[in-house]
Amino acid sequence: MYTPASSTSGTPLAQRLMTLGAELHQWRVFWSSHAFRDPVLAWESDSPELSRALRGLDAPAVAALNADSSARDAFLGRWFPVERWAGLEQIGIAVGTALRPWPRDFDRDIPGRKWAQVKAFAGALASSSVSRTVDWCAGKAHLGRALACQWQGSEVLALERDPALVEAALGLARRDGVRLDAQRCDVLSGDASAIVAGEVRVVALHACGALHRRLFDVASAAGTRALACAPCCFHLGEEGHRPRSAAGGRANPGLAPEDLRTAVQEVVTSGAHDQRRREHVQSWQLGFDALLREGLGHSAYTAVPGASAALLGGGFASYCRHAARLKGLTLAADIDFPQWEARGRARFLEVSALDLVRQRFRRLIELWLVTDLAVSLEESGYAVRLERFCAPALSPRNLLLQAERRA
Repeated sequence: MYTPASSTSGTPLAQRLMTLGAELHQWRVFWSSHAFRDPVLAWESDSPELSRALRGLDAPAVAALNADSSARDAFLGRWFPVERWAGLEQIGIAVGTALRPWPRDFDRDIPGRKWAQVKAFAGALASSSVSRTVDWCAGKAHLGRALACQWQGSEVLALERDPALVEAALGLARRDGVRLDAQRCDVLSGDASAIVAGEVRVVALHACGALHRRLFDVASAAGTRALACAPCCFHLGEEGHRPRSAAGGRANPGLAPEDLRTAVQEVVTSGAHDQRRREHVQSWQLGFDALLREGLGHSAYTAVPGASAALLGGGFASYCRHAARLKGLTLAADIDFPQWEARGRARFLEVSALDLVRQRFRRLIELWLVTDLAVSLEESGYAVRLERFCAPALSPRNLLLQAERRA
């Protein structure tokens, strides 16, 4: 088994982690307050001017600030050190290796945005002497197939737990004439250590939650030579959060599961239809919550699941009665549902405005999480680079960790 190198607590990444942790700790009340759950936030009494300014915004102003981060920072800069935060958020773009021209129609089975992300990820990868690559949780192995095309003569193995996707990956590889093998493997429950041990580079594009954490655990224990990972969906796979590195334990901002969700919430990257549906659903959820709290005296937020298209088409009253049944509640026959539907729309505007503060911490939280992962690899004996592999417009989850085991 590979023996980790000595502590690396003084590295630039470890220092960045400590700085991010201190910053998040100082401003914790602002990013840990959730307007959707709490009609009045913990910080409002101590920051009344900020509260009045946000609650005074109309819907077009809130939409404009959500869509333009520079305008949002200019607005929030009266109360927060946004220039300092912008400096902490600066991450260099990865400069990898030039890509070969792609064969004609190579991308015909890959959705356009996914293909652009695959190309950006492949182009950001640093050169390596290893001749074997493992595509971690590969799906149809679009990334692995692209790398096999680029690195002609190299061996690429795709790991995927769904046998149908394994067969699809093999079929696409045969069609394109690339050297790629695919193997069924559930990396969460199976033992992938032997597969990734030694002179191997493991790649993972947008590995969600437990999948990227498992990769780092297995790779560190097995002494994997190199890895390249773009983490995603930090909230998936486990309840709560624990720092991955010793340095992170000393700079722990105390993230709850809902704070991990904050790191991956990008409303403005959704299409117009999805945004309208989100507003519809959340307005009704907030209207139902207001009915229970303000109309029936409930003391806390009552969580209800999202609504199907059929339920949304049935009207607000039908939705409320359905939600009440799910919670074992009975609603009176004479409830003024239009009143509470209107209250839900008003609450949605309040939530959207107040959330401008919490959402400003989204990238800082994400950076703390990814930097903690990076430092954990350093502590396990790897030289690590933290860079961006694409623009945010292509993917908000554009942070790339590349690590190579130190000799």
